[in-house]
Amino acid sequence: MLSRQSILTENGLTANEIIAKNPNSPVLVKTIEMSKGYVDSMHYHDWHQIIFPIKGLLQTQSGNYQYLLPHTSALFVPASLKHESIALSSTTFIGIYINPTFGQTYEDKLRTLYLTPFLKQLLQEIRRTYLYENAIDQTLRLLDVLHDQVYASEVVTFQLLLPQDRRLKFIFNQLTENPTLDWSLKIWGDKVGASERTLSRLFFKEFNTSFPRWRQHLRLIYSLPLLDEDLPIQIIADKIGYKNDSSYIKAFKSYFDLTPQQFRLNKNHQYSDL
Repeated sequence: MLSRQSILTENGLTANEIIAKNPNSPVLVKTIEMSKGYVDSMHYHDWHQIIFPIKGLLQTQSGNYQYLLPHTSALFVPASLKHESIALSSTTFIGIYINPTFGQTYEDKLRTLYLTPFLKQLLQEIRRTYLYENAIDQTLRLLDVLHDQVYASEVVTFQLLLPQDRRLKFIFNQLTENPTLDWSLKIWGDKVGASERTLSRLFFKEFNTSFPRWRQHLRLIYSLPLLDEDLPIQIIADKIGYKNDSSYIKAFKSYFDLTPQQFRLNKNHQYSDL
């Protein structure tokens, strides 16, 4: 028999409203759809949260970090931590909210998670089980396993540290708006009022890498929502500043350890049962 929770989640309530109405539930689950460009402005939840996209690309910011969430990753957000999310493409994602008064203690730190087949199955089982009032003990056991999975591994490849220096912030904002910009550091220096050497030193100081490698990282990250749009690979390569598709595919493979087409196929197979 389904509990009252399942009715609440159908009425368009926000996650915090659902949490307020179900203070004694160990876990709640909400499916959220966001159109491209939608901003879920800075907020927090009294419960822990795990968010992962079914489709699309979600960007979540907290403090000085941005976390890019494609369909291969999830993000653990501890209770009371302020964060803001932006849909970089039309996005559907699952939010699993964990009551901190139940189960084990979590660290007050964001964690990015790789969605292994086991973790995907575990999250699906929590979604299925939490609706039943007579399955609280089973849900709590699943949450214990989830706790172990949150700390089993951490993915940092989708994490982008936001620049602190105002000049690097300008470059960051310009390139996220137009990844095809192929200006040299000298040109950027003329734009922001700094020498090429100064900018080069700042990139190593803030990102521990060179400007060309940082720009490639940024371009590859921002190609992910384009892959959700089923565009030809050559068109995607053009849109993010690569001269040909083979260069893009090679860079993508070296960074993500799979080709753009494999990334697409992974998405299509990953959530066929959700």
